[in-house]
Formats: sequence, C-alpha cells, structure tokens
Amino acid sequence: MKKTAYLIIFFILIGCAYEPIYSKKDSYNISVKNYILEGNKNINRKLVALLNLKENSDQQYSFYDLTLISNSTTQVSAKDNLGNTSIYKTTISVRLTLENLGNGDKAFKPKNFSASFSYNNMTNKFDLSQYQKTIETNLITRISEEIAIYINS
Repeated sequence: MKKTAYLIIFFILIGCAYEPIYSKKDSYNISVKNYILEGNKNINRKLVALLNLKENSDQQYSFYDLTLISNSTTQVSAKDNLGNTSIYKTTISVRLTLENLGNGDKAFKPKNFSASFSYNNMTNKFDLSQYQKTIETNLITRISEEIAIYINS
C-alpha cells in the first residue's frame, strides 16, 4: 500500500512540468547590440559574462543597447574600544538601462540593483583581501541573478 502511494506521488511530481528558474538561461527574448559600461570595470565585465547575452540575428528578438553603471563601496560599520575597525560592509550597486533601438533613444526598463554584505575584520590582511574578493564575486553573482529574472519578466 505504501509503495503504491509513493509511486503515485512520484509520478504526480514528475508530471507537473516543474522547471528551475535558471534552466533556460540562454532563452532571453532580447538581443543586445551595444554594451555601454561605466563605473567599476571589473564588476561590469563579470556581469556581462554571467548574463551571457549574445547577439541574435533572429527577427523575433528585439534589439537593445545595454547600459551598466556599477559602483562598489567598502565601509567601516563598527569599531572596537581602541578605535580599530571590527566590522566592514561591502555594497555593490548597479544601474541597468535597456534602450530599445526600434523606438529611438527611449529608455526602457531602467532599474537599480544593490547587494551588500557585512563581515568581521581579520588580523591577517592578505586573508581579509581574499575574503573581500570572494564576497565581491558572490554579490556580483547575486545581482546577475536578479538582473536575469528582471530581463525575463
């Protein structure tokens, strides 16, 4: 009895056509002709690589100019009794603008994306530097996922 119940539940879950959000990462319905990248070049390059927007010659796609303006800041959030930094906060903000080439220079879908992370100071400055680079990469990945969801909606 239990085996048949498990089999029925299994087949129902398989037949529901569930798909993960990122399974069709290459199925954007836009084609980017020009990239305009301002601000932090490292962040912009990583975002363009993660978004994987390619040129399409298909007529079913709309053609856009993509503008990315990025900024990264690391601030001191807290200090200890001696005045030494104890907590840092890294924030990455990106302004995305898509301009439709078919409608002149009218801005379409402008949006700001931001992600931040707080972390403790380390005594070894090399380890702190490596940790900050890892945090920056994770924040860029998070923003690229938000941008992908926004572009597809």
